[in-house]
Amino acid sequence: MTNTAKVTWFEITSDDPVAASAFYHDVFGWTAQGDPDVYLMFPPRDEGGIPGGLMPARGAPTYACFGVEVDDVDATYDAALIRGAVSVVEPTDNPGGVRSAYLRDLDGNLFSIYRFGAPAAETQ
Repeated sequence: MTNTAKVTWFEITSDDPVAASAFYHDVFGWTAQGDPDVYLMFPPRDEGGIPGGLMPARGAPTYACFGVEVDDVDATYDAALIRGAVSVVEPTDNPGGVRSAYLRDLDGNLFSIYRFGAPAAETQ
């Protein structure tokens, strides 16, 4: 299995996205874009940064996680499960052509895997 497997996204949830957005702006200078009731995006501030998102927790426990861009979400998801990861959200198609899944690693740390657009096999 070939994967680009690079960290290219981070995601944070909050019980108060407006306050969290202000916090991250005041501490890091991040400027959120979007609707705090749905999803806020933090564009990278410089060439070396990565974008991220902030969304309402909606009663679920809050979290912060990193996102790894992969070539094949389903194959990577299966490989992670075989190696002991625990599924949180199975591979899902999301708006904008993003396919993603959420898992916990061997120590319980949350991470996501995702790809933008059609899988490589569908674009050839």
